[in-house]
Amino acid sequence: MSPTPTQRRMLALLADGRPHTRRELHALLWDEQGRLSNIQPHLTHIREHIRPKGEEIICEIRNRQICYRRVRLLGAARKA
Repeated sequence: MSPTPTQRRMLALLADGRPHTRRELHALLWDEQGRLSNIQPHLTHIREHIRPKGEEIICEIRNRQICYRRVRLLGAARKA
């Protein structure tokens, strides 16, 4: 299944390879009034979509904030 419009916005934000806070990702949801935990199902689906391409979204702590970053996995074969 292909990413939803919300997930495509998240992928676009994460494409720069820099860490992005949960608040940044939350701002991309259609309902900004929802809980921050609402981003998790989207990240799960995105991970399933990009793993076969040798990519991953990692979670890290920066300045006491949870951040997410899109990375290429070492040794991952590049698929055309």
